[in-house]
Amino acid sequence: MSSYLDILSVLLLLSSFVLMANKRIKSHIRTFRFQSAMIALAAGILGVNSLIHEGRVDLLVVCAVIIAIKVIYIPRLLHRVYANVEYKVEKDFFLNIPILILGCCMIVVFTYFALSKTDGINTGTENMRVVNSVSLILIGLFFMISRKKAIGQIVGFLVIENGIFVTAMFATQGMPFIVDMGMFVDLLSAVMILGIMVFKINEKFDSIDINKLKNLRG
Repeated sequence: MSSYLDILSVLLLLSSFVLMANKRIKSHIRTFRFQSAMIALAAGILGVNSLIHEGRVDLLVVCAVIIAIKVIYIPRLLHRVYANVEYKVEKDFFLNIPILILGCCMIVVFTYFALSKTDGINTGTENMRVVNSVSLILIGLFFMISRKKAIGQIVGFLVIENGIFVTAMFATQGMPFIVDMGMFVDLLSAVMILGIMVFKINEKFDSIDINKLKNLRG
């Protein structure tokens, strides 16, 4: 089981690099869907292990909820939002892609050295998993602030949430069920509110470029 979780943590980190290298919003949504599927698979592996050794089924329920919300519902919602806003071919990022990828590499190195002295996660494969998942949080934040389009920033927010969830899951072998459900409810609420904001930005400025919001300054 441990080797599968190690591979999944590496794939999650690599997916964040792929996300950063993608230029189109549809590619961002597909990468988020793949990333969420990997998290669901990790939760499923931990859930099967928990069921066998402890008789718990809560992680398997969490796996099913992740598939329903993050793999199916949210990507479809983002596709509908994007389909209903005016499409314009505009540069979606502030920095060039090679610079962004280099920034991601620096984030991973920084995270490794920042966590290397932390008690409890400074040995073995668990350190690698936590380093990869914390790097995912920081890269999600970096992605969010490096994008101009509102939908791209929503995807960045979702990647940050993915990173927080998987960090907690790897570090604790599964959070309490009520905590997981609370996170999912908050996530759905945030995505729906952000989707409405995208419509309003597009309606007001005929674009989903957040730089247009500078026009609101007094």
